[in-house]
Amino acid sequence: MSAFSNKKKIRGWNKQIKKIDSWFGHYKMPNIELIEFWQDEYVKIWIDPWYRLVKRNPPLWYFKKILDKISLMHSIWESEFKKTPVPSDSQIWIFEKNFIRSELVCARVEKEGDIRDNFFERCKDVRDIPTEKFKGVNFDPNLFDWTLYYDAIHYFENYDDLSDTEIADLLKDGYKEEKVAEGTVDEQRKFWKPCGYVWVGRKK
Repeated sequence: MSAFSNKKKIRGWNKQIKKIDSWFGHYKMPNIELIEFWQDEYVKIWIDPWYRLVKRNPPLWYFKKILDKISLMHSIWESEFKKTPVPSDSQIWIFEKNFIRSELVCARVEKEGDIRDNFFERCKDVRDIPTEKFKGVNFDPNLFDWTLYYDAIHYFENYDDLSDTEIADLLKDGYKEEKVAEGTVDEQRKFWKPCGYVWVGRKK
């Protein structure tokens, strides 16, 4: 079965809905230490049978129930992180195609009002988030500012380790080439190609 497959039948939807409540109850309070001593705190949709090694997209109606909980969690997290001296940037990620990869993320920043904008490649397309598609009981996309990015496949390689033929094959396969940490000892070539879209939202 391929990644993000939905072919296997799901039984017991009442039980599946209760799993959303259980997931929310477990992760609604953030781990403050993660952002104080590291860089990020986040929660993914760790709900079985959707989030496994081979991930499966839930139906849209079920995903909208998850977004309702993510919206509530976002409010709780923002309130909790404001109690700390660490400035942070709270974000909701909605993967337009592969719902199951969506996340709530709180990223540490230098000062209040800064944003972390280096998780994805900025999309050149200009369009609005499909509000009605994702709107739920508690989650209203109109209350957030959304930026569209590419959901991308990344391939890293040391600067001199790829042959001209290998580079040509990557470019032929649709990869774009960039340099990471250019001019430093950590310089790398990065090849990436779009495989979908991800919306990053911040509360207005």
